[in-house]
Amino acid sequence: MLAVTAAVLALTLRAKNGEIALVLTIAASVLLLLQVIGSASQVVSSVQNIVAVSGIDTGYLAILLKVIGVCLLTEFTANTCRDAGSSALAANVTLAGKLTASVLALPLYRDVLNAVLQVINP
Repeated sequence: MLAVTAAVLALTLRAKNGEIALVLTIAASVLLLLQVIGSASQVVSSVQNIVAVSGIDTGYLAILLKVIGVCLLTEFTANTCRDAGSSALAANVTLAGKLTASVLALPLYRDVLNAVLQVINP
């Protein structure tokens, strides 16, 4: 309901005062994000339980959660930039997010490569 109300208000205000419409959109987005963050602890707890049962290294869980966080933050920031009318900045934010996620996942890439090499060269 919050998103629909904010979108209708922003659409109405955009013609008269684009700056207020943008601030309204950003404020509604932040409020929605804060509401969803409360549910994130349940997801993290469930993933931790799965990792504990499976015996997977917890370092992989940390990498996974960091990459997911970067992806979500990148998406939020890029959408805000697009809404503000700066598609070039949104594209750069998206590129930066992809590069950051790739850098964070480098230890995982290394471990996968080592596992493949061990299978190929016993």
